[in-house]
Amino acid sequence: MRRLDAAKTIAPAFRKERGFTIIELMIAVALSALLLTIVYFTYFSINRSIEAATEDQDALETGRMLSELIKKDIRGISPSLSDLIGKNDVVDGLSLGQIEFVTSAGLPTDPLKMRRIGYALVTNTQGDKILVKKESTDLKDPFESSASAPQVFEVSRIVKGFQLEFFNGTEWTTGWDSSVAGSLPTQIRVTIDVADAKGRDKKFVAEETIQSTL
Repeated sequence: MRRLDAAKTIAPAFRKERGFTIIELMIAVALSALLLTIVYFTYFSINRSIEAATEDQDALETGRMLSELIKKDIRGISPSLSDLIGKNDVVDGLSLGQIEFVTSAGLPTDPLKMRRIGYALVTNTQGDKILVKKESTDLKDPFESSASAPQVFEVSRIVKGFQLEFFNGTEWTTGWDSSVAGSLPTQIRVTIDVADAKGRDKKFVAEETIQSTL
């Protein structure tokens, strides 16, 4: 009798230590999958937000940097070498401006060096728009007629529009040739369209007075 009673007391305890049922396992797997899905979408949502903010920041920094760079060069335009040429070509509704002039806004290592510089938005053989900067030590001749080819530097590939305007004292015009006008414009306005990685445009306007005309 004692052995039988002992068996009766052990059996219930053994039954309580059984494993999970199929239904319990299915519920656990479903909950795990739901949690993983939530974590997955949360992670990639945050990642996309960070990427979008980075793209916006890159476009903003490029636009501001170019605006300040061009304004600095315009402020150094020399009154004694006052030839300035600027024009705008329109392609697919976007302005591909070009400008060149002589400036004393030299490099930090040689701040007094005079240079002929130019900015132009050009397209390559693949149709990509590239903002380039040209530099030459030939102060007398424009780039097209100079005997020595200027140095060309790629500035940016996210500039989609580069428009120039010139103020003659009474109105704004979209072209200027100081050899024809006989003088420099009093102000220059540069409008830069910068596109982020998603193709969204941001517009930056830089307006600078030519000191030698004051």
